[in-house]
Amino acid sequence: MTRRRLILYIVTGCLVYAVALLAMLPAPWVSHVIESASHHKLLLRDAAGTVWTGSGRLYARQRSGDLIDLGPLRWSTAPSALLQGELAADVALNDAASPVHLEFSPGSVTIRDVKLELPGKLLAIVAPPLEVLGPEGEVRVRSDNLRIDGNSILGMAEIEWRQIRLARANGIELGSHVARLRGGGRKVDVELATLEGPVTLEGGGTWSQAAGLAISGTVEPHAAAVVPFLKGVCSEYRDSRCLFQIKY
Repeated sequence: MTRRRLILYIVTGCLVYAVALLAMLPAPWVSHVIESASHHKLLLRDAAGTVWTGSGRLYARQRSGDLIDLGPLRWSTAPSALLQGELAADVALNDAASPVHLEFSPGSVTIRDVKLELPGKLLAIVAPPLEVLGPEGEVRVRSDNLRIDGNSILGMAEIEWRQIRLARANGIELGSHVARLRGGGRKVDVELATLEGPVTLEGGGTWSQAAGLAISGTVEPHAAAVVPFLKGVCSEYRDSRCLFQIKY
């Protein structure tokens, strides 16, 4: 056996041994990764299994410190893919019929087949200006393919807010609306539209890592019961419409 081949065998053996050790890492390691990556906005509790195949219960932390239960989380992947410099994982939240598929490679993440149903309260964490209104209802997130590469985001997604209720609206339902997102590189274009309900929402804007979120638009009521609420929360209300701007 030549010296070169011997070194190759030793290196290969070390890599296989390292992968075997990684495969035995306990699931609580995933808890630390999730909490760190989300800047402590997400928590995984009751983690069981290993880093590569396991389960737990996912929570979102509100600014008040209270937790929102997002449901059971399951994940599955193969550590052998590390030998090829990439990693793929299937992640299912709240017993979803089809998992979200994640592909990790150096410097980029690809997210496929996103179909999530989340509580409306989560919007107060994602969009802090909504916190004072007390968002409720259901949020549906859909995307076939998203790619995040450094500061670049490519792909399309839809975020539907269904059966909107706000704690400050005294039980008034505001219908269902959608934000359509289009990532074209360093910025994401946002289009707002109405699906159904007693108000019509129109508007749009952009998001970028450098400038943050900037959205403006109008809300036009079609039911008399909604008008007093809109007049109370809108900074500008004229021509029977609420004009709004959100920037943070």
